Parts: sequence; structure tokens; C-alpha cells
Amino acid sequence: MTDEQQHAQGLFPEFKPVTAADWEQKTRKDLRDTPLESLTWHTYEGIDIKPYYAAEDIAGLPFLQQKPGNFPFLRGNKTGDNSWLNIQKIKVEGDGRSAVDKAADALRRGADGIHFLIQQHELVNLGYLIDHIDLSKHTVSYTLQEQPESFLSGLYAALKKKRVSHRNLHGFVNYDPMTGKGALTHDENQSITQVLDLTKDSSDFYGITVAGTNFSSIGASVTQEIAYTISAAVAYVDRLTKAGEQLSSVLRNMQFSMAAGTNYFFEVVKLRVIRLLWAAVVEAYQAEPAFAGKLRIHSSTSSWFQTTLDPYVNMLRVTTEAMSAVMAGCDSLTVEPFDSTFDKPGEFSERIARNVSIILKEEAYLDKALDPAAGSYYLESLTKGLASSAWELFKDVEVQGGFEAAYESGFILGSITEVSRRKFRNIATGSDVLVGTNKYPNPKEKIDFDPEALIQSADFDTTRAAYPTEVMRMATELHLRKRKRRPKAVVAVIGQALQRHVNATFAQEFFSCAGFDTTVEQFDSVEVASDRLTHAAAEVVVVSASENAYVNEFGPRLRNHHAKPTIILADDPQQMKAEMVANGYDDFMFEGCDMSTIMELIHKKLHGAEGDDNA
Repeated sequence: MTDEQQHAQGLFPEFKPVTAADWEQKTRKDLRDTPLESLTWHTYEGIDIKPYYAAEDIAGLPFLQQKPGNFPFLRGNKTGDNSWLNIQKIKVEGDGRSAVDKAADALRRGADGIHFLIQQHELVNLGYLIDHIDLSKHTVSYTLQEQPESFLSGLYAALKKKRVSHRNLHGFVNYDPMTGKGALTHDENQSITQVLDLTKDSSDFYGITVAGTNFSSIGASVTQEIAYTISAAVAYVDRLTKAGEQLSSVLRNMQFSMAAGTNYFFEVVKLRVIRLLWAAVVEAYQAEPAFAGKLRIHSSTSSWFQTTLDPYVNMLRVTTEAMSAVMAGCDSLTVEPFDSTFDKPGEFSERIARNVSIILKEEAYLDKALDPAAGSYYLESLTKGLASSAWELFKDVEVQGGFEAAYESGFILGSITEVSRRKFRNIATGSDVLVGTNKYPNPKEKIDFDPEALIQSADFDTTRAAYPTEVMRMATELHLRKRKRRPKAVVAVIGQALQRHVNATFAQEFFSCAGFDTTVEQFDSVEVASDRLTHAAAEVVVVSASENAYVNEFGPRLRNHHAKPTIILADDPQQMKAEMVANGYDDFMFEGCDMSTIMELIHKKLHGAEGDDNA
């Protein structure tokens, strides 16, 4: 049999093709009494994810035959290999000499480029930078808080003095006031225009960065990240062309800075969809299709998912995040150090972060295949769903007058806040898992920093997913340091009812994650439990028993406890909430409840105790 005949007949012809209907029939049989529909995942993006996908799910998709390097660049604008630049982020302080020295060392140790975060650009010794790093050879980028045109003018003047052409620069300028606060001021608009003027004849130096990271860092859904980033980019294009800039110059100088989160397959698809929709925008401007391929995408691992507790887990998080960005075809990648939430990154954490990218390239060979996810039933179908969802949201923003008007009206931040609140709630209930923070805490973890100083620090990121849980854990750590013992939580289970044990287990896990010395005690009767708990040395008492016992026995007696513990009912009181509160219960805990009020209650309790000690 020839290869052509075998291909026509298919591999393993003795096995008949399996349809989606066959899969469904088999799955329903195996699930028995469990409905197949219960396995559907309802995402923050409003896209329902089925438990399996088949060839029928991607039949007729128009982009299946598209190739890498071809318009609309859904599969990337690369045609050779999937190489990306390994960019290390470095904060610049003072005249920048120490940052330049660190950058030069990082370039020798495997970094492909440097991203300087500059607070006071007027202090930076540009001559020292040019002398110690070959800017015509290495990719060097700059995040600037204000007056980027002033910094660039100074850099160009220093380059000219050293007889180095600014046309040979590689990297980007990250100055994006729009995604951070909405409408631009007159000065900001002028700054953006002047940056474009300065960079437009440097083919590998991008002057316009749209920071989608400003959306992901506050809990936006993937749909919102895509739609709002593209909408902000359109607003920049409109402003710059109205200021007299050529559309071609603007499109050639455009870069998106995106964060890669832990939702692995969604993150792979996210960059695909961005390129697809950006191509549609370029087409709408009636620009040359090739300009859509000029879009540069810089990825970084997500700040939203970074945790302070059990920080070594961050190494695993950033690895999967980096993998998704690379498989999606990012042009450059920054991996955040695992300890960046609570410490100034040191040599070890920076080396580990830098090596993630190196290992993915040199040992996992992820640079060898363009769009390795091509043809996946799930990912191709998800690409269609996410593109449709993001495009509809983008059109909603345009109907409101564009990004700046929608931001000013509160629509953009309001919609992101609605999603982030759902995320916080799901993290508090354990539905969304942050390993080491709200699930599976490390009981031997030792916190080697000052928790009080960290919480009060302006650099401590309060927008992260883990923040509410971390604040309570910090309060228990302060309790331990000042009282030489951990706060104690007693979970009392009375009787054998399954639901009581479910709620008790949930309570035990919650307080263990919060750093409490947590014990579960089983009692056969209300009387024995009541006598024991009345004298228990605990900051928190969680009671799981029958309804009559709650009202008639526990509340009044525990309310007179000499230590005045917080008393929590491990059940949903429903219409009896007021009666339970009147009988001494402070709050209610059950699987699926919103834990934010309990977190606040316990934090105030512990904080108040420390205040009493100080007094």
C-alpha cells in the first residue's frame, strides 16, 4: 500500500471512527446517576467549557487552515522557529549604576534583554548605561512614570555623544497612562506623540506600549483583558493619527504588554485571539494587512496569582504561566521572581526566574515548534468562543464612545470589579485554589519577614488574589510573635450527620490556612460539648451541631466564656440568622459561603488583642 493510499484509508482502519455522539453515550453510561451537564465548567469569561471536545466542535472554523506568518496572524507572525527573548526586569534607583551592573551581569548569565523600571529618570546616568551595555546589540526596555520623551531625548543625546545610532536600538518604551486611569491629559497626549516621533525610525524599538497587565493585575477576566487592551490601543491610534502621525508609523510602533495567568489553556488562546482581533482592527483602518503582523507582544508572569505564603509554589505558577505564553507565541517574556511580593528579589530568586525561560528553551525545546497547539479540538473551539466574546465586549466599549469614555463612565472598572469580586469569593470559599494559601498550607512554613511592616508597606500589592487570606495569616503571625503561641481554633462536631462533618472539615481547613492552631473535637452529646467548650482556651470556637442545640444550649453559655472567643456556627442559618446572633453567635461558616466577613471579623479580633497588649 502506498503512502497516499494509507493516508486516504486512514491510520488503523480496523478501528471505526468515534463521533461526539458516541463519546456522549459512553460518558453518560459511565456517570450513571450524575448528569453529564454537571461536568460543564462555567468560566468568568461567560464561556461554558464542555468535559470533552471532538472533531465536530471545530468543523467549518475558518481559521483552521491558516499558517504561522500569514494574515490574520492568529498563529503568530513568526515563520522560522518559536524563539522568544528572555527579559529580566530590574528596578532602577538613584543614578542607576547598581541597576546597570546587575543588568550587565544578567546578560552574561542568560538573559536576552533587560527591562528597567525607572522612577526618577532625570537621575539616571545614561553615559554609564551606554558604556556598560551595548544598546545596539542587546534588547533594553524602559518603563517610565512620566515625561518619557525627556528620558528618550537624553538617551539619544548620550548615544550621539558616544557615536551610537539610536536607529539600532532594540526594545520598547512602556509608558501607558491610559489603561491605568482612562482619558489622557494634554501633556500626556503630547508625551505619547513625541515618543512616537522619536522611535518611529528605529525598526526594532517600540514606542507605544498598551499595558493589558493593568487589567489582569486587578482581576479582570481573559475576555476583558483582550477587549479592553484592544480598545485602548484603538484609542491611542485615534489620538496619534489626529495629532498628525502616519497610521503606518503608529501600527509599526505598537506593542501589547500582557500577563500570563494560571488558567493554562485560556492563556495559550489569549494571545491567539489578540492577534486575530487586532488584524480585524487593522483591516477596519484600511491599512496594509502586513501591519497587523508588526504587533509585538511582551508577556510577563501574572502578579494577580503571586502569593506571599508558601512562596516557593510561585516557582510552579510562573513555570506554567511562562509555558502558556511561549506556546502562544509571545515575542519576549519576563518571569517574576518567586519572592517579589514580600522581598527585594535577590541573586537566587532572580536566577531561578531567569532560568525558567532558559530551561523551556534549551531543555523543553519549546522554541522548535510554531503554534504547537494547532489542531486541538478544545483549543481551536476555545479560540472561536473567546474571540467572539471579546469582540462583542470590544464593540460594547466602542458604542459607548471608545475606551476613554467607557473608562470615565465607570463601565470598564465596574465590570472588572464585578469579576474580581466573584474571584475573591471563590478563593475565600475554596472553589478557586491557591495552593499553600487557601488550600494545602505548609504547616512548617516559617515567615522570615516582618508581617506588620509588609502590610503597611506601600509596595505590598493589595490587589492580588491572595491578599485577603494573607492579611489574616499575617495577623496570626503577629499573635504568635507577641504572645509566643498561635491563636487557637476549636471545631466542635456533635453527632454523626454527614453535613456536620463537611462543614467542620471546611472550617478546619480555613483556619489552618489562616495559621491557627486548629483542632477538631468530636462529641456525642450537647451537654458534654457545652461543658468542655465553655472552658476551652481558644480565640475561635466553631460549633457544628443540631439546630435546637445552637439556640437553646450553646449560644448563651459560650457568650459568657471568660476568654470571649469568636463563636461561629458551622451551618447556614437561613431565616434563623437573627435568632442565632441574639443567642451569641458572631458569624456563620459553611461550604460555599462568602468568607470575607469572617476574615474581617477574625482579623479585627486578633488586631484588637495585639492592641490590648501594646496598651
